[in-house]
Amino acid sequence: MSSENGARTADAIVAARDNIALIREWAADLSLETLKSDRKTRYAIERAFIAMDAAMRDAAPDSLLAHGVPTAMIAGFRNILAHTYDDVLDDRVILTIRDDLPALDMALEKMLAALRPA
Repeated sequence: MSSENGARTADAIVAARDNIALIREWAADLSLETLKSDRKTRYAIERAFIAMDAAMRDAAPDSLLAHGVPTAMIAGFRNILAHTYDDVLDDRVILTIRDDLPALDMALEKMLAALRPA
């Protein structure tokens, strides 16, 4: 990978991880009932998921694949959020935050470390 491509990928990973951190912060101790009733927080979380996907599109696909980042699943979830707001199940959003984001953040952290060796 060229140094320019590596820098672009690193910037994309940092942006994606920033959005993951925001989602996790906003969703901390968030119950399903609260998510359903707090439209502002729900909107912010959905926008951060969309921004995370946008950032990941700037990362080198081969690096994402090599680190097991499920780009197709991320893009699919983004599409659901962006195009079918009324059909998104609140419990799916909560489960994604609690079950999938920690593993994704860890994979991105490892990927960033590989791009920026100590």
